[in-house]
Order: sequence, then C-alpha cells, then structure tokens
Amino acid sequence: MYNHQLDAFVKTAELGSFTKAAEAMYISSPALLQQVNLLERRCGFKLFLRSNHGVKLTAAGKSLYEDAKTIIRLSNDALEKAARLAELSQNTVRVATSLLFKCRLLPDIWAKISEKCPDLKIEILPIPEKQSQIDSVQEIGQRYDIREGIYCDTVLDGTCQFLELQKTRFCCAVAKNHRLAKAKRLTMEDLNGEYLVMPIAGVSSEMDQFRAEIQQGHPTIQIIDSPYYGVDTFTLCEMNPYVLVSQEVYADIHPDLISIPLETNHTLPYGLMYANTPTPATAQFIEAVKQIRA
Repeated sequence: MYNHQLDAFVKTAELGSFTKAAEAMYISSPALLQQVNLLERRCGFKLFLRSNHGVKLTAAGKSLYEDAKTIIRLSNDALEKAARLAELSQNTVRVATSLLFKCRLLPDIWAKISEKCPDLKIEILPIPEKQSQIDSVQEIGQRYDIREGIYCDTVLDGTCQFLELQKTRFCCAVAKNHRLAKAKRLTMEDLNGEYLVMPIAGVSSEMDQFRAEIQQGHPTIQIIDSPYYGVDTFTLCEMNPYVLVSQEVYADIHPDLISIPLETNHTLPYGLMYANTPTPATAQFIEAVKQIRA
C-alpha cells in the first residue's frame, strides 16, 4: 500500500536515533539508514538534522511526519477492511433469486444449515425479471453461486452441477374467469381445443416429451411457445383464455391466476444449480444440504 520507507522515517523521528529505530523494527542500522536516505532522495530535501547526539526533524520533516502517520494509519485501516471483506466473501454463498421465481426450499433448511455451518453467510442477489433461467444459470460461478429452480437438462447439461431436492408435478394456470377455473383437477382431454402456453422446444427433455404427446394425441390443442416465463407471460394468460403450463412448486406465482393439478406422469427436477467448480463455501453449503436431506 504505502511506501515502507515511511515506517523507517516515522520510527526514527519518534525515537530520535537510527540505531534505536532499527532495533525497534528488528532490522540492521545500515538497512534502516538506507530506507531513510532513499526517502530523502525521493523527496528532494532533508528530513533529519544529523549529529553525534542523534537526529532531529527539519521543518519539512516535521510536516511530513504528521502526514506520514496519517498515511500509515489509513493504509493499515484499508488493509484491515479489505481483509475482513475477503474473509466474509470466503464464507459467503451468493444465492440468485427473483420476485417471481423466489427460493421455495432454501428458507426452510437455512436454519439447519446455520447449525451445521455457523460461519457460512448467505447473500441474496436479484435476477432481472426478463432474464431467462438459462441466462441466469450461465452466471453461476461469476455473479451467483447458487440458483434454486427447475433444472432444464437439455440446455443446462454440462454448464453446472445440480442437486435435486424434489420432483415438481405439472399443473395448469388459468385466469379466474376461464372455463376451467373451477376444476379441481385436469386431464389432457380437458385441454382439447385450448391454447396452451408452454416453454419453447429444446429446453427440457421432459417438457419436449410432453409436447410430443400433445401433438400426437391431442391435435386440437394449440401450443403457444414462450421463450421465458415472466410478468408478460402471466399477463398474457390473465387477459386471454389461455392455459399456462406451470409446475406445482409455482402454484402461487400470480395472484390472478388459478393453478390446477394436471393428471400426467410428467415431472420436472427441482433443486439447486451450482458451478462445476464451486467455491469452498458453496461446496460446504451443498454438502450440508445433502446431509440435511439424507
């Protein structure tokens, strides 16, 4: 940070002797004298008046002495602050979340994780509303350490690691005035003739199988592709007689849409996505989750 020649200068000024200053700093007298001489050469003026009785500060030296103490103190404070932040970041797990797709399971197990790993800290970082899950997962290991959500294997395979916490079943979300809104459960036959909003093809193998079954067995169902699920998607289904393919874990995602379980064998894996090379804190966090869920 600062030039360590200042240490030699300040200590000499305080003790009034090169020899005493060298002893206090646990270095040789020639080494300390060299530091002071280098500082004087750098400044372009004398800092000490030398005599057989010791050294005294010149007028310029007295001015520099007061500022040098401030420089050293501020530099040490800055280093300590940076060290504290570095230590904190080493024990911090950055969790990505959004207002729509918030963490559903982590809040329930965080207390148990804290008991196992009291030094771990969580930092919640928001995901932009229109950023797709794929884009947010690509930032894992950079901006985020962990992303809780549905694992879309087709596009995410190899880009991150995944710890499955549960399977989430399919459901359909409709507006309150939709003809299916009062149904307790839905079958595929109930969806005949409907406009079905669902993720685009090539995102999830399970979702692609579901799409193929619709196209082969229920040709009257019209599929509307959605590149991402956001406020615009939910508004579209609220304002139109559309049916949104959703998951049970997100049943309460929109106050004006009613989620109804869909009778199908299809499920999607839901859990924690994290970097292929996780930070030590992330690895400790994931291991704690595994132990808790075991």
